[in-house]
Amino acid sequence: MRATPAKGRTARRVLRPQDTLPADAVGPLDQLDMPRNEAVHALPDGLVCHHIRAPASRLETLGHGIVCRELVLDGSAIARIDDGNAITYRLSARACHRLKTLPANLRAGIVDLRDCLALETLPSGLSPAFLDLEGCSALKALPDDLSLRGGRLNIRDCALIGALPSRGSVAALDIAGCRRIDRVPEGFRVTSWIDVAGSGLTALPPHLSGIGLRWRGVPVDARIAFRPHELGIAEILSERNAERRRVMLERFGFETFMEAAEAEELDRDRDPGGERRLLRVELAGDEPLVCVSVGCPSTGRRYFLRVPPSMRTCRQAVAWTAGFDDPADYAPLVET
Repeated sequence: MRATPAKGRTARRVLRPQDTLPADAVGPLDQLDMPRNEAVHALPDGLVCHHIRAPASRLETLGHGIVCRELVLDGSAIARIDDGNAITYRLSARACHRLKTLPANLRAGIVDLRDCLALETLPSGLSPAFLDLEGCSALKALPDDLSLRGGRLNIRDCALIGALPSRGSVAALDIAGCRRIDRVPEGFRVTSWIDVAGSGLTALPPHLSGIGLRWRGVPVDARIAFRPHELGIAEILSERNAERRRVMLERFGFETFMEAAEAEELDRDRDPGGERRLLRVELAGDEPLVCVSVGCPSTGRRYFLRVPPSMRTCRQAVAWTAGFDDPADYAPLVET
């Protein structure tokens, strides 16, 4: 373990992976760095430190009465951050898969909890400007008293969340993948843009008229987002922005597009699900659109699956969708 003083400021302490923290090391410190540390499982009570960084560490809990401006725990073993700890500017706990408990009245302006898979609830009194909960798949609801301070709320792929707060204001809102969210309360304002891909929204409410729309990060208009049946083949083919065109294709439907665009047939065969077809359409300024049409032997339903343009046979394409680069390695005993 080594301590590095900083001119005019309190010390910086750096812990190597096997270093322990002395019991009397309560600061004040400017910075405590302990990335990938395996020896420290808890921080001491009363620790005062400007920046605490413990990514990918074995840190499991914080002591009581810890005061810090920035706490970075990404990928650590942290399971709980109890009440009585003050984090004043930024809390980052990305991919902390054991984290279940956060302190009440957390005042950090930036709270990043992306991919905290065990997090089921949020504390009362939460009032950040930026709140990132993307991929928190066990999170069941947002707190009734959640107070957002005009920044960004990201709850992408939080499939269990069924409602937004009744009041609040954010510049940007990402609800992609939140199928249960089918309305934005009138008291909840969005001033810049909203990402609606795969959400339950079927139209923007009047109080959000004029804001930008996105589909998993790609700017779109209301027809693409909510009325894809109004799109035309010529319009899709003439779209110069490749990302936007891919969203248009996804929303329009590959099967409908292939038929209407008179796709070139590259290959045809049969499997237990019936006839398979490999189809191709040239796209200006982008790689060709190649899809394989397959049937489900159990339900009889047909599916169009997009595959790389290098595919030349139906068997090669289906093998690729199953994760095999060499179709000779793909030999399922039963197909369902």
